[in-house]
Amino acid sequence: MILSTGVVSYLCICLISLFAVTVNSLECYSCKDQDGNKDKCIKTSKQCEQSQDVCYSSITWRIPPYWTPRGNRIHYLSKDCDTQKKCQAKQEQLKHICIRDWYLDWQCHECCQGDLCNYYVTVSNVTM
Repeated sequence: MILSTGVVSYLCICLISLFAVTVNSLECYSCKDQDGNKDKCIKTSKQCEQSQDVCYSSITWRIPPYWTPRGNRIHYLSKDCDTQKKCQAKQEQLKHICIRDWYLDWQCHECCQGDLCNYYVTVSNVTM
């Protein structure tokens, strides 16, 4: 059986396009309510859904839900994927309580773009 050049070219293009499917999904660190930016928050990542185009870090500074001798506050971190629209809306919602003072409870939400961009978090308002 002899195939024409056009048919062979068409078949080659079809095969190449089948194998050349690229996945452009974002990868973000992922954790929920961890007490600090360690362990799970920097060792666990996930592929985001196609519609999710940013990574976020949400940090809360508060008294823990269990008894402590001095009522010391602890950082709680959550990280994951989100859409830019939802992430910016959450950032806007929390801007009045995102004060990063050591003596008050506060919560901040940070958005970033790029694979694993949510590794670091801002825990203080001190400028060095």
